[in-house]
Amino acid sequence: MGYSTIALHCVLAFLFLAIIPVNGDVSYSVPEEMKRGSVIGNIAKDLGLDLRRLSARKARIDAEDNSVQYCVVNLNTGELIVQERIDREGLCAKKASCVVKQELVLENPLELHRINIRVQDVNDNSPQFKEESLKIEIQESAVKGARFLLGEAHDGDIGENAVQGYSLRQNDNFKLNVNTNAGGRKYCELVLDKELDREDKKEIELLLTAFDGGSPQRSGTVVIHVTALDANDNVPVFTETPWCSFCFAGVVLVLRMASFLRKIHCLLICHTDFHL
Repeated sequence: MGYSTIALHCVLAFLFLAIIPVNGDVSYSVPEEMKRGSVIGNIAKDLGLDLRRLSARKARIDAEDNSVQYCVVNLNTGELIVQERIDREGLCAKKASCVVKQELVLENPLELHRINIRVQDVNDNSPQFKEESLKIEIQESAVKGARFLLGEAHDGDIGENAVQGYSLRQNDNFKLNVNTNAGGRKYCELVLDKELDREDKKEIELLLTAFDGGSPQRSGTVVIHVTALDANDNVPVFTETPWCSFCFAGVVLVLRMASFLRKIHCLLICHTDFHL
């Protein structure tokens, strides 16, 4: 009995939806972050609706799937107006296509029009590194051409508005190598161009910049602190000082006295043996 009732309700719901006239869709393309009150388009004109009948037919905008109602219709002008902030990154993250679906509902008689709003990315995010600074320790024995992975910066935007490249502030020891991974994202490596000498300079500060391809272009930076680790590349050298000279002279004198005493000792032994 219960299953029959549920089945009947499903059939009735299907029939109800089937008899609702769903006329042609209408599509608009808008940049994200449009100000509230901005005009998307004249939906009455685009759908060929009688402007004078919009109010009488209680024209309104509904959101599909109980989502946010991003726009409203002006019953006097027939214009579709932005009502809520449209954040592409919040809606679609990194998806290439981002579509907000709304419906125009008219009564007397009931009539539906689907509205597809394609949200275009704008360059509203700057590239960012995970850390404000990076610390790298490199043996001063590292040879020219040695590479050190720096990773990548992240950008909330997509396409040309995402990270497009990196640059390294000019310095004496390093250059930058930029690569693209399997996912199409760019990352960079630090390449040793001149061998390090800790005795000359043990700390080096570099500035790495990531930039996107938007207009205006946005960028982000990170400071890289490089520490040259000591290698056993210096032979110990004695530096002669007056104190060392005095010590050396003392050692020589002691050795000479020891030699003299040994000679006296030998003479005494020989003299004793002779008289015996």
